[in-house]
Amino acid sequence: MSANSNPTNEIPSRKIPFIIGPTAVGKTATAIELAKQLNGEIISVDSRQVYRGLDIGTAKPTLRQQQEIPHHLVDIVDLDEQISAGAYRKLALKTVSEIRSRGRLPIFVGGSGLYVNAVLKGIFQESTTNPEIRREIRQELQEKGVVALYNQLLEIDPDTVLKIHINDVKRITRALEIYRITGQPPSCHFQKQDRRPPFAYRIFILNADREELYRRINERVEQMLTDGLVAEVQKLIVAGYRSKLESLRTLGYQEVLIYLDEKCSYEEMRENIKQNTRRYAKRQLTWFRNQYPEAVWIDVTELSNPLTIANTIRQNLKQTEIQSQA
Repeated sequence: MSANSNPTNEIPSRKIPFIIGPTAVGKTATAIELAKQLNGEIISVDSRQVYRGLDIGTAKPTLRQQQEIPHHLVDIVDLDEQISAGAYRKLALKTVSEIRSRGRLPIFVGGSGLYVNAVLKGIFQESTTNPEIRREIRQELQEKGVVALYNQLLEIDPDTVLKIHINDVKRITRALEIYRITGQPPSCHFQKQDRRPPFAYRIFILNADREELYRRINERVEQMLTDGLVAEVQKLIVAGYRSKLESLRTLGYQEVLIYLDEKCSYEEMRENIKQNTRRYAKRQLTWFRNQYPEAVWIDVTELSNPLTIANTIRQNLKQTEIQSQA
């Protein structure tokens, strides 16, 4: 069989699938099965799997999985580097073109809503900066705290603030900087940009009922600890990385760092990771519901087999392709 052949002999999908959903719901395994069926390659849409060294705590695809199906945009920057949503978008679109040039189907998979939006809707490209204004904002941050700046942004630009977590210092300060430089809130600048998607797509959101999702999350955390999450963080510390890095402000890693600093017990660390992961999954679902009303939701509560879920997605893609050609 040639590399460009379609193993299912079905109509090749012209819509690029996005398989997203809360953490631990089974996205990676599903995407791998779908890629096997549709001659696909996987593009990670995860803002933490881009970092080298964050393996266990980000549930990064294993070496075996990456050998089974090509994965892209995994392990592309070091921990002391930063990658913006704009930089990710450029890499993602380039990767889509390369995969398509091989006659294969790009399949996006992950749970980072900001990256999904960056690819499909573009991002605010305003490059204006003002070092003096930036210093003023940082001074306010030190004196008043992030909540005060968040409330400022809430008054100035409620549309933007709803998309930013209250502890996301980087995005809050950047939004205030844009406003103070231009006199307009970021949302006004964003509305002026071309937000047409760069290609036809279909979003599939995997979800489970709360009890099942929380069970999977708890099980995932236990497996991460068994696989050596604490040792992985210790290795990063020995390599010279510490919690001040943006990349280590990551679920799982920050709790382990607190444990290694002897500020909590092992049991407290484990329960904190579970609790914070459940809260994160809840925020992910809220974001997905608000951002993607056109998405196809797939309840995987009773579906433990990734092949079954992949079949559901494949059939949906096939049906929409037939309808578009009718």
